[in-house]
Amino acid sequence: MRTLVPLVLAALMQAPAAQAQVVGDPEAILLMMQDFGLPATLSTDAVGDPLIESRIDGTRFSVYFYHCEKLCAAIQFSAGFDLDEPMSEAMANRWNREKRFGKVYLDETGDPFVEMDIGVAEDGIGRKNFDDALDTWRIVLSDFRDFIDW
Repeated sequence: MRTLVPLVLAALMQAPAAQAQVVGDPEAILLMMQDFGLPATLSTDAVGDPLIESRIDGTRFSVYFYHCEKLCAAIQFSAGFDLDEPMSEAMANRWNREKRFGKVYLDETGDPFVEMDIGVAEDGIGRKNFDDALDTWRIVLSDFRDFIDW
């Protein structure tokens, strides 16, 4: 038995430390966004669900939370752009066809909204993957601003 204890301890010391998981806790997601360097505030939306307001490179965006009970199962990044002239459906379709991340839809006045969803159900996603998703969202917004000459 005594020889087994050092072997178990040695095996545990070589095991990699578990990465923190990002689950659908709005307050934890708020803190992680702030740790990423984003200004962010937590409030609630019109139906009482959590809502984070933030911005990247001067572009405001919202983080909506879906399927919330104790934790939320999904989040959605969303940014709207109030254009002088309506965006055409053809232009929105071109973005959606050519870009892997960030789907675009038009509101009733032709203003575009770009969105990106992330699943955080059950045991969530790894912290590195969450940071990568934030960086992907930053790139999506930058590319979209270029796309619409914003």
